[in-house]
Amino acid sequence: MPRVPIPKKISDAVFSEYSHRCAICGSSHPHLHHVDEDSSNNDPENLLPLCPNCHLRDQHNPTRKIDIAKLKIFRRLKDPAILKPQFHPIFIRQEYLSEVESDDSTTEVLEDLSNELIEFVRELEMGGFYGKRLQELLGGESYAFVMRIDGGPDLEYERQLRQRNRAYRARLIANLPHVQELLVEMLRYQRWAHEA
Repeated sequence: MPRVPIPKKISDAVFSEYSHRCAICGSSHPHLHHVDEDSSNNDPENLLPLCPNCHLRDQHNPTRKIDIAKLKIFRRLKDPAILKPQFHPIFIRQEYLSEVESDDSTTEVLEDLSNELIEFVRELEMGGFYGKRLQELLGGESYAFVMRIDGGPDLEYERQLRQRNRAYRARLIANLPHVQELLVEMLRYQRWAHEA
């Protein structure tokens, strides 16, 4: 895809938002990085000032570029803890939420993934509080279904299952930004092994 020049008004606004510093390390003279790596997408939310060093590395794995999905969360929440190695296990457990719209997983699979994230969070510092909030946002709800008992095709039951699946998916999609905010907020309360 051809590179589209970033309009000066947009680049000035993004540089100003970050005080003309690298969003990760704070060094001067950064370049604007396209978070989604699409050089024609000059939406300000897709631009992030990064110095050449930060542009090329992932703090979890210095031989890899920073994961696009992590950069998107970082761009929105502006918390450097998102790019630290400690966030990675949380990140991989919440990643399914970004794919709910295009994924065809069953409600049961999505509930299992939600439960794994909630259980992982409960093991961390302040996990009781954050786990409870995540349960409210991601936990499955109990439903009562009407079923036929004569053994024939049960179109009404199938309709109810589809409706439950749509409702649960819509809830996960709607709650994704709040879930990510809670997960990043929780990082501030962690005492990591190397800090003890």
